[in-house]
Amino acid sequence: MTKNLLFFSLFLLSAVNLSHAQVTDVINYRTIDGSQNNLANPFWGAAHTPLLQRTTLGFADGYSAPGGVSRPNPREVSNSLFNQDSPLSDPLGLSDFIWVWGQFIDHDLGLTSDGPEPLIINVPAGDPWFDPFGMGMAIIPMHRNAFDPTSGTGPTNPRQYINELTAYLDGSAVYGSDLPRANWLRSFSGGELKVSAGNLLPYNTVTGEFEDPIDDSAPHMDNATSISSVIFVAGDSRAGENPPLAAMHTLFVREHNRQCKSLAARYPNWTDEQLYQHARKIVSGMIQSIVYDEWLPAMGVQLPPYSGYNAQVNPQMFNVFTAAAFRMGHTLLSSNLMRLDNQGNVIPQGNMALQDAFFNPYAIQETGGIEPFLKGLAVQPQQKFDSKVIGDVRNFLFGQPGFGGLDLVSININRGRERGLPDFNTVRDNFGLAPYNFFQQINSSAAVFTRLMTLYTNINDIDPWVGMLAERTVPGSIFGQTLHEIFRQQFSAVRDGDRFYYWNDPVLTETEKNYIHNTTLRDIIMYNTDINLMQDNVFGALPHQEICDNMTLNLSGQIRTATGIPISGVNIELTYGTELEMQATSADGTYNFAEMRFCDLSLLLPVLNDDPINGVSTFVIIQIQKHILGVEPLTN
Repeated sequence: MTKNLLFFSLFLLSAVNLSHAQVTDVINYRTIDGSQNNLANPFWGAAHTPLLQRTTLGFADGYSAPGGVSRPNPREVSNSLFNQDSPLSDPLGLSDFIWVWGQFIDHDLGLTSDGPEPLIINVPAGDPWFDPFGMGMAIIPMHRNAFDPTSGTGPTNPRQYINELTAYLDGSAVYGSDLPRANWLRSFSGGELKVSAGNLLPYNTVTGEFEDPIDDSAPHMDNATSISSVIFVAGDSRAGENPPLAAMHTLFVREHNRQCKSLAARYPNWTDEQLYQHARKIVSGMIQSIVYDEWLPAMGVQLPPYSGYNAQVNPQMFNVFTAAAFRMGHTLLSSNLMRLDNQGNVIPQGNMALQDAFFNPYAIQETGGIEPFLKGLAVQPQQKFDSKVIGDVRNFLFGQPGFGGLDLVSININRGRERGLPDFNTVRDNFGLAPYNFFQQINSSAAVFTRLMTLYTNINDIDPWVGMLAERTVPGSIFGQTLHEIFRQQFSAVRDGDRFYYWNDPVLTETEKNYIHNTTLRDIIMYNTDINLMQDNVFGALPHQEICDNMTLNLSGQIRTATGIPISGVNIELTYGTELEMQATSADGTYNFAEMRFCDLSLLLPVLNDDPINGVSTFVIIQIQKHILGVEPLTN
C-alpha cells in the first residue's frame, strides 16, 4: 500500500472512530478540522496539512537552510527603514477595526507554530534600544517554524510548513480546529458556548471563572507575558494577545449564543447538536460576509464577483501569504488603545498603551467589559500603511528590551528567510507582475527608496515583506500592487474553494443567506454589547460627536387590527428633533419614512382620525356590545 493510500485509510478509520462526536453528515455540515469539505480532495483546506508553495523556493541550499544570506541584518533594516517616532494616521480615514479584524481572521485562517530550531537575530552593536552601551552581545531570540518532518531532506524534497488550522473562513477562531478544543468550549446545553461572568470568554479553570483552579485539560493558550496564569480560552490559542482581539473573540461567542437562543425559540424540538451546528453556520457566514463585503472593500481590494463553488480550487493558505503578506497589519497598529464610554468620553481608567496590553486579561476586567475597547476602535484612525512600525511592537513586543522585549519587524524579515521565501521581485514575477528595475519604481519617496538602496544595494535582494510594505499604494487602496494581487488570489481561493461558503451552503435557507449578507459588523456589535451608538461602517473612523450627522434610518411598518386586517388612512406622526412629520397609512396599512436622522428620532405615534370606527370590524363591535351587556368580558 502506498503512503498516500495508507494515510487516506487511516483518515477514514479516524472519521469512523469519532462518529459519536464529530460531524458525520459531511454533505451538509462542516467537520471541525475542515476535512471532507472538498469531497474529491478531502484534505484540501484541512487542519494539519501543508501550506501551498506559490513562489520560487528561496532556501539557501534549495530545500532547508534559511535564505537571504546576502541580505542585510534584519534589525539593521528595522532601525533604518521602519522606525516610527510619531503617529501617522491613515489617509483614507480607516479605523483601528481594520487591523483588529485582520488579526481576528488571520487567526481563523492560519497558524504555524515554532519548532525547536533556534534562529537568533544578532543585534548591531550600539542599538539604541537593545544595546545602548555598545556591548555588541545583544540578540533577539526566535525559533524556526515547525515543518513536516518527512520534508526538507534534499533538493527534490524541500521543507513544507504545516497549517495547524483549517484554511476556511469557518469561524475556527471561535470554535477551534480540533475536536478536543471544540468540545471544551461547548456548554452542551442549548447549543451554546461557554462564557464566564460578564458574558466574557471562559477562563482556563475548572468552572471557566477567573477565581477558580486551573483546569489541566483546558486547551493550550499562548501567554507570552505570563501576567496571569489564568487566561481566556477561545477557538485559537492567540486570542488573549491583546484586549481588542479578545473583544472580537468575545463578540462572536456572544453572537453564537444569541443565535442559539433565537433558533431554540423557533425550533423547540431541536437538540443541542442541531442548535450548535446551525448557529455555527450562521456565525461563520457572518464572518465571511464581513470579510468580503466590508473589510476587503474598505482596504480597496476588489475580487471578481462570486460565481459559485469551484471544486478545482484549493483554499489552503499560500506560504508567502502567512509568512509575509498577511503580516501587513503590523504597520497599521496604534500605540494607543482608546477606551471610551457610551458618550464618547475616555473612561476613568484612561486609554491604554499597546505595550502594556499584551496577554493582559486584567485590561478587560478593569473596564467592566469589552465595550470601551470596541468604542475606541471605531473612533481612532489606524496608522498609515507604509514601511513604518510603532515602537510598541518594534522594541517592546511582550516586554522591555532585554527583558522579554522583541522586534516584530526583525522577526517578520527573518521569518520570510527561514520559510524559504525568495526576494520581492521574484514574488512579483510568481504572481504575474513585472519585476522592478529601479528602486524608485517601488516608491518614489526619497526617504524610502534611498534607504532601500543603502540597505540592499541589489534590487533583487529585497526581502518580500519589506518590499510589500515599502511599495507605493494602488489608487483607492491602502496596499501596493504586489500585496493587492496576493490578497486577491488568496481570498478568492478561500471563498471559491469552500463548499460551505454561505451563499453555497446546502442547509441555510435563502432568507438566512440574505440575513447574513445584510448583517454588518456594526450590527453584531449593537446586538451583543451595551454600546448604544456606533457608525454604520465601523471600518471608517468617525468621532463620536459626528456619528449622528452620518447616520440615517428608513422607518417603515404596517398598522393592522387585532385580527390582522390592514388599516388605511391612519395618520402616523414621527417626531425628530424639533420637527414633526406626518403621513397616512396606504391602502395596505403601510407607512414609510425614508432617510430619517437616526439620533434625532424621538417618537412614532399613530393618531386617531375623524372616523370613530376606522379599523373596527363588525365582529369587534359585537364583542364590545356583549361586554357592555355583561354577556362576555372583552379581553382583546
